[in-house]
Amino acid sequence: MSFLNPALLMGAAALAIPIIVHLLNRRRFKRVKWAAMRFLQVSLERNQRRMKVEDWILLLLRLAIVALIVLALSRPATDWIKSSGLGSTVTASVIVDSSASMQRTDQNSAVSRFDVAKETAKQALSSIPKGSASSILFAANSVGTGIREPSHDSERVQNSLSIAKPSDRGSDLLPAIQSAINSLNNNPSTQKELIIITDGEASAWNQFESITRTLDQNRESINTIITLVGKNPEENIAITRLSQKTPIVSVGQPMRLSIGVTNFGKIEANDIPVQISINEQPSGAPVIIESINPGEEKTITAFVEIETPGYLRIKSSIDYEDCKLIDNSREIVIKAIEKIKTLLIDGDPGRSSTESETFFLQNALVPVAEDLADSFFITAEKSNLGSVQELNINDYDVVFLANVPDFTNEFSGILNNFVRNGGGLIIFPGDNINASFYNQELHEKLKLLPASYGKIIPDKNSLKPLSLQASGYDHPLVELWNDPGAGTLEDVKTFKAYELFMKSGGDGSIAVQYDNGSAAIIESDVGLGKVYQFSSSADTDWNDLAVKPAFLPIIHRVIGSVISRNDSGLNIQVGENFIKKVPQSWVDKEATISHSKSETASLISAKATNEGGNIEFKNVNTSGIYDLKLTEPFELIQFSASGDPTESNPEKLSDPQIERLKEVTSNFIELNSVDEITAALNRKRQGAEIWPMLLLVALLLTIVELFLSQKFSQEK
Repeated sequence: MSFLNPALLMGAAALAIPIIVHLLNRRRFKRVKWAAMRFLQVSLERNQRRMKVEDWILLLLRLAIVALIVLALSRPATDWIKSSGLGSTVTASVIVDSSASMQRTDQNSAVSRFDVAKETAKQALSSIPKGSASSILFAANSVGTGIREPSHDSERVQNSLSIAKPSDRGSDLLPAIQSAINSLNNNPSTQKELIIITDGEASAWNQFESITRTLDQNRESINTIITLVGKNPEENIAITRLSQKTPIVSVGQPMRLSIGVTNFGKIEANDIPVQISINEQPSGAPVIIESINPGEEKTITAFVEIETPGYLRIKSSIDYEDCKLIDNSREIVIKAIEKIKTLLIDGDPGRSSTESETFFLQNALVPVAEDLADSFFITAEKSNLGSVQELNINDYDVVFLANVPDFTNEFSGILNNFVRNGGGLIIFPGDNINASFYNQELHEKLKLLPASYGKIIPDKNSLKPLSLQASGYDHPLVELWNDPGAGTLEDVKTFKAYELFMKSGGDGSIAVQYDNGSAAIIESDVGLGKVYQFSSSADTDWNDLAVKPAFLPIIHRVIGSVISRNDSGLNIQVGENFIKKVPQSWVDKEATISHSKSETASLISAKATNEGGNIEFKNVNTSGIYDLKLTEPFELIQFSASGDPTESNPEKLSDPQIERLKEVTSNFIELNSVDEITAALNRKRQGAEIWPMLLLVALLLTIVELFLSQKFSQEK
């Protein structure tokens, strides 16, 4: 026996009321000596005993009525009675897997797994006894949407089920299972049910040990049923990767794309056409992949030429009929530029152009013949510190400081504002620089540089120059050299450099190191802009990088990183939050965000930060292109969300995993018919609330008490 509302047992104190009433209404007799009545004494004593018995009967009846009402309100329940007529003792929580894999259709079926899961959930909810409480969660890699807390409004729960749609999110059932179990444990009920409906793909159970441990800990109190829908498909070909490999995307220049196509099926796939589109328009002829073995990924490289600047939607797609069409395409957003303007401030102009500190920089930035320089997508304008005051620094995208000694506080402030508003700053040291000025003014005071300059390395007594690291190129700036075909940076020799020191917990990151572990290049985000700090010079006085083949791609990648700073985070995975730093002009203004395939839009606004504004959108549940628009003044940001590639892998739970789940659950069903869920639930349901019976007995006793009190009060 258990009580669903045990706190109401405190009402048992009301049993004192009939006793108090009884004591207050006791019949009192006034003794009067009357000789003529002495013969009636025996008769009166006999009547008095009878009246006391009657009072005790009424008192006990009243106590029983109060006790039964208190017990009924506390909702006692027992598992030795099974009767739908005595009220329900079931609280059920249904979890429906809504991840991208549920969009699959099984062989010879036009119905998706999610549709089958919804029908199964509907059958489970319909089988719950009348008056039960239920909840429903549509879970992917989060707690999920739906109705989290059990509700007695069954129509509301059914409506939530009927309008549900699958998402493009990845799978992780643990958060939803934990949320459902917490809700069930906080709900008073003698019988609690957790119904999990999923396709059984291994990706949803990537926290398998945590899931089984949670289910096992609640096995005694919660009746858990896992229902698997869908069969293992024969074929699934998916585009699992699409990325831009060109550091700078500009008009009139070819852009390199890397596309990964994976065969998740059991048979070889042949003659797969991969089409590239720009803004929904095909770009060239499809690339044909002759064959992909089961479990194999093929990487292809494609080149497209950009004709217009601005946001571009790049899409790769395959024309292949399989069980899941959503992963047959993938989209990214890139922002193409028309011209990049760079300013090179030369701290050591030299007697001729070839002796200039920026000679190699200028040729690396514009590596074309002089007559073609105007048509190239990068311009490199030289200046010295004396004449830079005449220029408007905000007309440029990137500023280089090459061996510049120091400058006025006014120019420091101009540089600081330039970077924080989205500009790029690249600094090369040399013999002329005032390291103390850079450390105190730019690093300590303005927080513009990610590191301070230390001592000169290598030591004067060292005969061996420093070499750049030979492997482990983790930073995007140098990841190109992870490909053995691209060569190595190890052959770059540095004869003189500054040690760079970053503060613990600083915002900078090391892009590349020397072989002794010292930082060679450090980058950091500053406001809306980016800073690169080199430890050695831009010419050949301190190193030979400028005459190595690696110099040009490094400089162009630095430029590309700076230019793309404002457009970073444009390509995210479904389920991630879209976070974007925006100018101060966006703060407290409403912007609309909409999906390219949806007619609805959401309103969001940017929040103020120390360096402008920040805008965040959390409901990224669908793959494709999103438009973020500010009306006054009009501004547009586009970003892309791509599905989790693991959702394309149909790998099922292993046999040992299935056996383990059977141990920690009441039922494990590989569904063939939706009726199986009803049968499984009914086999385990037992127990009933007995409060209706108690109220009925209380009512009968009340009628008896009224009848007896009326009868006992009649004149005797």
